[in-house]
Amino acid sequence: MKIQPMSYKNYVWPFNPKQVEVAYSRNIQNLKLPLYGSVLQDLGFDKRVVTGSGEFIGSGCMEEFSRLAAVFASGESGLLRLPGDTPFPAAFASLKMIGEAQPDCVSYSFVFVEDDAGTEEASLSETSYVCKGGESLWEVANLYGTDVDTLKNLNPLIQWPNALEGGQKVVLP
Repeated sequence: MKIQPMSYKNYVWPFNPKQVEVAYSRNIQNLKLPLYGSVLQDLGFDKRVVTGSGEFIGSGCMEEFSRLAAVFASGESGLLRLPGDTPFPAAFASLKMIGEAQPDCVSYSFVFVEDDAGTEEASLSETSYVCKGGESLWEVANLYGTDVDTLKNLNPLIQWPNALEGGQKVVLP
């Protein structure tokens, strides 16, 4: 079986890194409530974090690291392709050259963080409403053909349902 090479934007690793770790996590918070105790709140998934390390070997190892550093310096998010995984948008968060005294060998480590801001914004617009200011939860409920209780349950952080602020997001059913 041939393993696809790792790539980011237009950079393709000549040899896949020695070690690649993809971390998935959820944001779970313990909310303390007076006279009730505590409740666990699942605030959803965190962004995937990809860490890894490897070596560039040969007479052009420093030039290869420089090409990777130029991709890092561009600062824009791009498509990250990992061997055996579906490509996803990511930001290049960290790149380190690890100083080990070896001829014709440059060791490095990297960190990528998933960046689905564009995808998230598109899905957010379909499932939420951005208030213009001076509106109430009742008006939003009538606008979307739902009831206030449903909106209140979906938006527990709304303190004043009769006076929504401009720019405030209301999650819709």
